[in-house]
Amino acid sequence: MRFSAAHKLQQGMTLIEILIVLTVAAILAVAVTPSFLYWLETQRVNQALESLEGALREAQREAMRRNQACRVTINTGTNPIIVGDPPECLPNGSRQLEHVTLRRGTGTASIRFGFQGRTSSTGTVVLASTAIPTLQRCLVVSLGLGIMRTGNYLETDTTGATADHCRARN
Repeated sequence: MRFSAAHKLQQGMTLIEILIVLTVAAILAVAVTPSFLYWLETQRVNQALESLEGALREAQREAMRRNQACRVTINTGTNPIIVGDPPECLPNGSRQLEHVTLRRGTGTASIRFGFQGRTSSTGTVVLASTAIPTLQRCLVVSLGLGIMRTGNYLETDTTGATADHCRARN
């Protein structure tokens, strides 16, 4: 009798139990996937925005450090490239923003920082996810001191790029 009781404890799971576990796991995976993909796209857009802001701040610092004007040019469209002019304005080199589309307002395709770090151009840059176009982040450069602020761009405006639609992140 002891032998048969010990034998029953080591039988393992039945096929039905395994199928139930797999079914529950599949349902959970289907439920979680959209949220995970949205989170992943949000991280990509945020990373691109941080890279853009970092490049602009780097050029602004280099303009003051070198006592010369530095220009940063950003092309619009999918996977834009940030380039410094002269190239020494971006010591870390040019950057490509991947998985995003860049839209711009007036005056932001090229931002020039004077030797004091000031700018004579102002504008708004909007980065949108290529997979989810309503997932948008923005960067606004102010006239004069070249102060920059970032935020969430209004989801309903998927074509423009105005500072009024750039809201502080929560």
